[in-house]
Amino acid sequence: MKSFIKESFIKKNFFTIMNEKTNKKNDKGFTLVELIAVLIILAILAAILIPTLIGYIEKARNERYLTAAKVCKDAAQAKFVELYASNGNIATDHSVVTGENLKEISNNGDMDVVYNEFGQDILSMAGVTGDTAPYFFMVAVGSNQDKTTINKKNEDGPTEQTEDFDKFTIFYAVYIETEDAKPWYYYNGEWSTTSPRYNDNGKTIFNGNNVVTEGPLKGKRLQYYLISNKTKYTSQKNNTRGPFNTPAFWTWLNSMK
Repeated sequence: MKSFIKESFIKKNFFTIMNEKTNKKNDKGFTLVELIAVLIILAILAAILIPTLIGYIEKARNERYLTAAKVCKDAAQAKFVELYASNGNIATDHSVVTGENLKEISNNGDMDVVYNEFGQDILSMAGVTGDTAPYFFMVAVGSNQDKTTINKKNEDGPTEQTEDFDKFTIFYAVYIETEDAKPWYYYNGEWSTTSPRYNDNGKTIFNGNNVVTEGPLKGKRLQYYLISNKTKYTSQKNNTRGPFNTPAFWTWLNSMK
């Protein structure tokens, strides 16, 4: 019996000592080499994952901006159709928005509607008014001017007279959500972040008379409507053309490719 107790005591102490040694070994933690290895692995994972995550965030942001651009464009299109329905057939040289006043404005007839009821109604329909309005939003419909209108710089005018339905159809739009956001462009039924104002050779296809010189809209003359504008080329109340009168504004617009 004494022998059994003694043997049990020895075994118990042996296992206790072994466990204490094991615990002491485990308490040592990571070695410096192991920590460096872990940091290297984390750095590699970060280098792979962070650009991917940033790309996903950027893509999501751009898609959100595109959705907002489509809403604004559709609101503008609805407003133009509404005016056309109210006015009936629009005779040549009659603007959808301003009627006879167009002749007294300019050959191109571009209009600043940032401050007037027409522009505000469009933004209200899109659900973006006041501070929530986009940094910049402009659309262009078929011009109400025909090919007999005097051209600037002797450039070619439209190849054919504008049809009535062209005068309320949006063919071109520029939407910029915030000052540092990429512009979204609408052109002939499609959206893109690449400006349609230039061809593959980098030459502009919109001449100084707002006439498209090549592509599916060749010969079509456009009339611009500025609807939301927070740029340094600010609009002024009771100024029907606003920034359209400023050469620097067109330089800024054309610089976005």
